[in-house]
Amino acid sequence: MLRSIVLHNFKSFHNGNALLGPLSLIVGTNASGKSNLREALRVLHGVGLGYSLADILGEKYGPGGVLQWRGIRGGAMEASYERCGRFAIGVILRTPSRRSFYYQLIVAVPIDGPPLVVGERLHTARSFIFDSNPKDDPLEQTGEHQLRVRYPRGGNNRKHGKPIAFASSRPVLSQLAESRHESADARNACESVLEVFRSMRFLDLDPDAMRQPSQPGQLILGDRGENLSSVLQGICVNPQHKATLLEWLRALTPMDAVDFDFKADHTGKVLVYLKESNGFEVSANSASDGTLRFLALVAALLSEDSGRIYFFEELDNGIHPTRLHLLLDLVQRASKNLNIQVIGTTHNPALLAFLDEQARNDALLVYRSETSEGSRLIPIMSLPRAKEILASQDLGRLHQAGWLEDAAIFSETDEFTEAEDGH
Repeated sequence: MLRSIVLHNFKSFHNGNALLGPLSLIVGTNASGKSNLREALRVLHGVGLGYSLADILGEKYGPGGVLQWRGIRGGAMEASYERCGRFAIGVILRTPSRRSFYYQLIVAVPIDGPPLVVGERLHTARSFIFDSNPKDDPLEQTGEHQLRVRYPRGGNNRKHGKPIAFASSRPVLSQLAESRHESADARNACESVLEVFRSMRFLDLDPDAMRQPSQPGQLILGDRGENLSSVLQGICVNPQHKATLLEWLRALTPMDAVDFDFKADHTGKVLVYLKESNGFEVSANSASDGTLRFLALVAALLSEDSGRIYFFEELDNGIHPTRLHLLLDLVQRASKNLNIQVIGTTHNPALLAFLDEQARNDALLVYRSETSEGSRLIPIMSLPRAKEILASQDLGRLHQAGWLEDAAIFSETDEFTEAEDGH
């Protein structure tokens, strides 16, 4: 689970930091920077997959020219804030074994060369696993094509921690985890962090992709909802999961669905059909966009793949306003009962009214102002009078009027108090 994230000079963020909870809802207008937070997490996901920086920021192709990784929007050239040439991403995380780590990656993105790791560290609460520049034991860097990191003092290295050089084209975290020459403790710590990064899933669902038949046995939902039918087929093997899926489908849609059917075409690929109590069947081709989005969301949360951190673009898109509370109830249950972390973006702050107290406190506003540099992150409940407003006002209407952004800007400049006194 990700506990917090710190961004420095990454895309639209000059300086941004936020605490993250089991469910973190991110509210913001278009072009506020919501998607850039997603891109920062995708950089970490690429680190978890063992990719080089050039692959993470650009694209990675496999054998036969098959695209395996899309890179981040804008590539390396637009990865840093106002193209300043360097950015940093840091996170505090907790592994499945409940160990906590702080990881930071500092990247240089020169105009005339490949991206390079120029700083990297992995710390525990009491010490560090490795650090390219520990404060109490500085280390001189000797060349741009390598990054030297230091291990903690100990054993034969009592005065200074042991230094070792790694290629600067790829994060040290993945290189150290693969090295047979390093200590088992260091390798295991790195691998546990990489496992968290690998477990991220980024869903930007596309109804056209979800309507495509898929090969039985394909149990990982694609970023756009690919393989939906075969993922649902895999879920339905578990009677309890199937019953849960049908229960939520009936609650969130007008359909009286009682069963699923999976019909194969001439190539062996299957397409999901929803069977209603009157015997009528609706295929994925005919199901509404909202129904498909809901099925994909539940499929992601219930599937048996390794996903443990989910980022949903426009979480509520396609869901009828009268069903939003059910959607949020489902996501909150999953985050608590299935040990899953959900981060979702939305344009609709009215969703906040349906969150429990913890999730409401973890909700974030992303905004930009003329007086501050770049995108900013702030907990919504830390805005002046947020609890009072949420209890008595329609936040959706206030958001349309720009109240959230105005409150954040006033809070940032201390003008809010002055405005209240002069009212």
